[in-house]
Amino acid sequence: MEEKKRTWILPAVFAVLLALIAALLAALLLQGRSAQNAVVSTADDNSGLKVGYASEGVTVVDDPDALQKAVDEMYRKAQEPGVALEYRNDAFSSDGVKFSCYIANSIDNAYDMFINIYADQALTDEIFLSELLRPGQAFEKITLKHSLGAGVHPVYVAFTQVEVVDGEQQIHQQVMVTMDFHVAG
Repeated sequence: MEEKKRTWILPAVFAVLLALIAALLAALLLQGRSAQNAVVSTADDNSGLKVGYASEGVTVVDDPDALQKAVDEMYRKAQEPGVALEYRNDAFSSDGVKFSCYIANSIDNAYDMFINIYADQALTDEIFLSELLRPGQAFEKITLKHSLGAGVHPVYVAFTQVEVVDGEQQIHQQVMVTMDFHVAG
């Protein structure tokens, strides 16, 4: 008798889950259709912003496994380690071009990385671009593309991990930090 109870429980739970998923999808589709005619209101009518749903150039996903594939990929990426950072916040120079520093690709990282350093927050003034560092390698001295004046300069440093996919280098992960570059005056 106990064995018969167990054999129908799993199919029953599966059927309930399928019914819940079907109900959720139906509700989302009905909500999408009713909201298709919504428009962006003007600021004068005080009703707030209302944005309609796209109806041209969109399609419904035909693959019933697409959602599960996306969730599986999200879980896979969440299991990957992040970018281990290893650097000293301050770098020092007497001429504004050659700096003593410590910027490393931590031995804890699984990927090679390169370093970009920018003098501005908009990341338009690139003052240093390295070649690849293997995990466990570090810069103790760098030379900038152009000099910085006397004083303390906050700079923006990108640690960019690179992986090879199908024979091509691709960015795997990237982390930005700030450092202080000190130029004696």
